[in-house]
Amino acid sequence: MASKWLIIFIVGFSIVSSLVTGLNMNLIWRSLSNIISIKVGETKFLADIVKFRQQELEDVTPSDGEEFDFIVVGAGSSGAVIASRLSEVSSARVLLIEAGGHENLIMDIPMAALFLQYNKKTHWDMLNEPSDSSCLGMENRQCTLPFGKVMGGCSTINAMIATRGSRKNYDEWAQMTGDQGWSYNSMLKYFKKMETWNVTLDNLEMEYHNSDGPVRINDVMYRTTYVDSWVKAGAELGLPPVDYNGRRLAGLNYLQTNVFNGERLSSNKAYLHPVRGRENLVVSMFSHVTKILIDPQTRIAYGLEFIKRGRKITVRARKEIILSAGAVGSPKLLMLSGIGPRQHLQDLGIPVLVDAPVGENLMDHITLINLNFLTNATGGIQMLNLIKPDDTSLSDYFNDRKGPLTVPTGVEGVGYINVDDPSAENQNINMELIFGNILPNCFIYRALGYTEAHWRRSFLGADFKEGYFIWPTIVQPKSRGRVLLRDADPLSKPRVFGNYLSHPDDVRVAIKGIKFALRISETIAMKSIGSKLHHEVVLGCEGPEFLSDDYWECVLRTFMLSLWHHSGTCKMGRENDPSAVVNTRLQVKGIKRLRVADASIMPMVPVAHLNVPSMAIGEKLADIVKCDWGYSSGTGNC
Repeated sequence: MASKWLIIFIVGFSIVSSLVTGLNMNLIWRSLSNIISIKVGETKFLADIVKFRQQELEDVTPSDGEEFDFIVVGAGSSGAVIASRLSEVSSARVLLIEAGGHENLIMDIPMAALFLQYNKKTHWDMLNEPSDSSCLGMENRQCTLPFGKVMGGCSTINAMIATRGSRKNYDEWAQMTGDQGWSYNSMLKYFKKMETWNVTLDNLEMEYHNSDGPVRINDVMYRTTYVDSWVKAGAELGLPPVDYNGRRLAGLNYLQTNVFNGERLSSNKAYLHPVRGRENLVVSMFSHVTKILIDPQTRIAYGLEFIKRGRKITVRARKEIILSAGAVGSPKLLMLSGIGPRQHLQDLGIPVLVDAPVGENLMDHITLINLNFLTNATGGIQMLNLIKPDDTSLSDYFNDRKGPLTVPTGVEGVGYINVDDPSAENQNINMELIFGNILPNCFIYRALGYTEAHWRRSFLGADFKEGYFIWPTIVQPKSRGRVLLRDADPLSKPRVFGNYLSHPDDVRVAIKGIKFALRISETIAMKSIGSKLHHEVVLGCEGPEFLSDDYWECVLRTFMLSLWHHSGTCKMGRENDPSAVVNTRLQVKGIKRLRVADASIMPMVPVAHLNVPSMAIGEKLADIVKCDWGYSSGTGNC
């Protein structure tokens, strides 16, 4: 199966590329012979695929009514961590339930991450509800929401950008919840516990890092000359490179990533592969949880119902159930089980056990994806070069895991600033700038759901040319959305209202971020590679003055993209906080022996890509559960 997908990937890409470039098929096959070492079946990569499959945990179907000590729902960034850590207690029997199937090595090619959107078996294939104020350039004005549905969850399909967030973020969590256990100093031990640090950048702060955790954080293995110009441009603007996973964030730097030996390192590979064969850990894949079983009198959660290959199965938990189904999946399951907004559940005929603001407070990071710049240099990555007979990029990767395919989706650098005072001293960050060395092409824009008319107008002229992009990203949004059930059918997709750009300050911050990105493009460092904005008047934005604030607002509403950092929908808070769904030990308020542990519990989304913070939440929750049940805690305190 793996070799079939490898052949399809290479041959399909080659055929499409031949149509674009006019190359003949003899040249394509001659190129493939060079790239794949004559025979696909003899490549080292295929042998690695077999080895990888042997490391995956086996799918086991529990018997109806079977009992476990702990049941974890969702094998994503948090759930894989929790299941692995709880199974360290040899006397505790742990069940991990995942709706998707195995991760595979083809998915772990860093450059190919965005193309995974085409494989709908790896994600839930959701869409935002149609909007009149955002996602306007997408089909039916709906942003795509490809949440992971595979072992490893979103960590298996994301862009592999490893960021923690700022000290301020977690100190705000502690202030909002009244629990210093969620402060930065308290969370730092979990960030350190999870990582093995192999970054070699300048100005590293090693006291903030660790060298023996399961998650490898590394430099990008391959660098273009473009990212060197990016870092120099930051210094030119008074924003020199810093270790943004250390004490300070403000600055422009090279990317830190969870790519190890040229491959994606998901939570599945980091936490579950090493415990394969642990007898007290059971994994049930292709298992769609439909309901939490809760005694209406005692309010104790005691089991779950799920569907696997058409069969309904019930499992019971002797101790606890932990939801790690994500910021859309966890609230959906709570509401289906009678925990949520009273009126909404009553309208759908669902008996209400707890009236709670489940699904509210939805936050996300959004970015603008059409700030593209052409160059007169030749230091970038060109996809069409991959099929040339004298290009070794594919053979370098498939045989030795090196070269441009090790670059996560083409992203090489990030920067953090406060747009109202973009200086290195200001650590109150509200903008992330994502830098990539390759111009997004038609295949990528189609994967992201943009209409043909929009990408033809704005991007066709830059397809497969030398250049770079900067994506200005709102990282402390004030807009709030919500998640609702579509109906009472557990197999129906929920309704997700992003409500993007509904708060005027988000628009203001985004426009200032766009202007700062343009300042970067005008630096001496970027002009040295011939940097020039490639920008056609965006379809639907012909009215405002070109490049005015009103114009950029229209462009933003048209070409915004969710980074799929959904969070906050099962908000953590004080016991007396009416806006909170869980307390600071992540227990669902009003229900016993039921917890939520994923990005949905975040009271405020951090200045971070959420994979690393979600894994840290999993580490912390595992310690909390161990402490509450009298097991030894991994950090030595409760």
